[in-house]
Amino acid sequence: MSTDVHQPEKAGFFESEGFRRFLGWHVLGGYLRFTSASSKFVYDPPNAHDISADLMPAIFCCWHGQGMMGMKLVPVAKQLSILTSRHPDGQIVAAAAESFGCSSIDGSGASFKQDEGTGGMAAMRAMLREMKRGQSIGITADIPPVPGRNVSDGIALLARFSGRPIIPYAVSSSRRTVLDKVWDKMQINHPFSRITACIDEPIWVPKSAKDLEPFSKELAMKLDRTTARAFELADQKA
Repeated sequence: MSTDVHQPEKAGFFESEGFRRFLGWHVLGGYLRFTSASSKFVYDPPNAHDISADLMPAIFCCWHGQGMMGMKLVPVAKQLSILTSRHPDGQIVAAAAESFGCSSIDGSGASFKQDEGTGGMAAMRAMLREMKRGQSIGITADIPPVPGRNVSDGIALLARFSGRPIIPYAVSSSRRTVLDKVWDKMQINHPFSRITACIDEPIWVPKSAKDLEPFSKELAMKLDRTTARAFELADQKA
């Protein structure tokens, strides 16, 4: 009789969590820090920083791939907790955010009701705990990987539960690459740019709200508007 016990294969070095954290913290994070340090930031409105500070803790929300420098809108990066996915790319993004001083929350995705794959209600509870202790949340609005920028009602649900506002924002830069063939048309901001960080009017969701769709539609409209504004300002000649 064979007594061999099958042992699960260990992930290779390049598939390990440690390597992904290295990529996020040192490679992606290092690139973003260099881009930030070598660029000039322009805010719209000009007092966007003060508006954001007055509304915190808040839910800072952007379209997927359009807000890598969103932490520049908060007075102190450590006041921002970023919701990231459980997928490998999410681990890289989480490490990059942490290299700026932000914290990360594990588990974003299409539905806040699901329990597997992206975290579901566990992520919602984690975000509410963070907000109760004064943390703001950084989150993307759309449902990956569906093209068309469809807003998840989970954002409005978080605003209703927490009683805190959603701040739609977008970031662009005068020197950039847009990955048109990627589902979210992610933009890569390049060093030595004029970087524009724009916010729109906050969205408050009353605790009595039962239909969240109108708030999600308003969020989509304001995200489209502020994203267009960020690109417009970035492309203006200084």
